[in-house]
Amino acid sequence: MNVMRRILFWIFAIGLGFVNPLISVGLIVLYYLPRVIQNICKSCDEQTLEMNSFSEDVMEEMK
Repeated sequence: MNVMRRILFWIFAIGLGFVNPLISVGLIVLYYLPRVIQNICKSCDEQTLEMNSFSEDVMEEMK
């Protein structure tokens, strides 16, 4: 079902691209935007985990 949904989306986006390319670009941005935001948030979470993984003596030296 997911493959069929992707095929229909791309056919629709390409079809609208012939009518108005701006609409097609907007659809593609909206399609990928949640994945981009998720990747950004995931990298922020990984950085906070790395910051919290210092040993106690290193944390004292940083103060």
